[in-house]
Amino acid sequence: MAQALPFLAQNTSAMVQNAPQAVHKVQSEAQTVTTALVSPVRALILTGFGINCEEEFAAAYRLAGAEATVVHLNQVLHGQVSIHDFDILNFPGGFSFGDDLGSGVVLANKLRYRQTAASGRTLLDDIKQFVAAGKFVLGICNGFQVLVKLGLLPNLSGDVRPEVTLTHNTSGRYEDRWVKLRVNPRTQTPFLKGIDTLEVPVRHGEGRLVIPDEAVQQRIEAAGLNCLSYLDANGDGTSVYPFNPNGAALNCAGLTDPTGQVFGLMPHPEAFLSAYNHPDWARRRRAGQTDEEGEGLRIFKNIVAHIAHSRLPHPPSPLSGGEGEPDNSFLVEKPAGDYGTGPTAGIEGRLTADRNNWEEKLKPFGRHMRHHATEAEDVLWQAVRDRQLANVKFRRQHTIGPFTVDFFSPDHQLIVEVDGGVHAETEQAEYDAGRIVELEKLGYQLIRFSNDEVLNSLPSVLQQIQTALTKQTSNPTA
Repeated sequence: MAQALPFLAQNTSAMVQNAPQAVHKVQSEAQTVTTALVSPVRALILTGFGINCEEEFAAAYRLAGAEATVVHLNQVLHGQVSIHDFDILNFPGGFSFGDDLGSGVVLANKLRYRQTAASGRTLLDDIKQFVAAGKFVLGICNGFQVLVKLGLLPNLSGDVRPEVTLTHNTSGRYEDRWVKLRVNPRTQTPFLKGIDTLEVPVRHGEGRLVIPDEAVQQRIEAAGLNCLSYLDANGDGTSVYPFNPNGAALNCAGLTDPTGQVFGLMPHPEAFLSAYNHPDWARRRRAGQTDEEGEGLRIFKNIVAHIAHSRLPHPPSPLSGGEGEPDNSFLVEKPAGDYGTGPTAGIEGRLTADRNNWEEKLKPFGRHMRHHATEAEDVLWQAVRDRQLANVKFRRQHTIGPFTVDFFSPDHQLIVEVDGGVHAETEQAEYDAGRIVELEKLGYQLIRFSNDEVLNSLPSVLQQIQTALTKQTSNPTA
């Protein structure tokens, strides 16, 4: 249940068209990646029957680098559009079917019972298959209500039946205000990765989460499915009005299913895409906040980046001796033996085959990374550029096969990487380790430094690079 704000979509569109510098700042890395390497992340946004926030959704995904398609629900029900052609299925806010019989009830029943094919399949059947294929579903406000009434959230049982509900606010009135939220650190959904708190608006009359069964509530808490909670002025979870605008159980503003692929929330992140959407934007600017992005955009950037990253050509992570084959789908030919123990014959061909094609694909990504360098990368570049270090030439964001490296000395076959905090995460660390193995087998030496090392101990970093250069010079295989 949501109030339409058509001027927001108009203002966002105007920002895209008339303020390229501002938009440049809110473009996600995923946009360049998906454009350069893979097909774009595709978001399907449903509208019709009283849904009225579809344009805000579309603006959010486009700013996050995805391809957004808005279709009337009937186009899906009549088989003209298939949800399986998309990566993310979205249920926006609004007043579907006028909230008759309760918010989201009629639309949920239409999805559950309306047959879309002679076989008797329903759209709910397709959604279950969609999620089973590893794809994502997002519902905001009325969309969240639909997912709950449908049983897709929290779906503890796995059989998609309603286990909780969303009903009238305890205030007995429609609530239209800004709220502060905290992300449950135990949540597994990629929509909220790296987010601690955020401030976004609510606009609903039926946002109170009710959990009739104590056992269900305990399971929700134990699994961390209550992914968002309302905060008071001190930053503590609260049931006190108006900080908690609806009196929700567990102070809950959003839920995920156990997979983290289905996510719903009552507040409207799509209504805070630009810093200028916030009513206190001028005060925030005077206080020193210079970020052009609205906090709500982070959710959309997260999921687009997650999907884009999953499509990138990852090298295999290290395997213990002889344990199976790596995923070499991005490479031209298989190695002569099992990864980790077999000979290196064939690896050079795998990395260098069609090298020009890879370099052409990765050029936009390299340019993007140069223009969006971290502070540490800029500091190190100023120290090594123009042969300042030992008269050695370095290149920045250089392509080697399917990889883009931070700094590269072609004369010494030395790669220098500057890592942010994401490289400590398990998935990224495995990717990094696999990449190192592949590059070292070709004779490249790779050394890594954290952002903190570069910013706080630059002389030591430069000394280590110089030592590595000397080592590569004396290495006859380099």
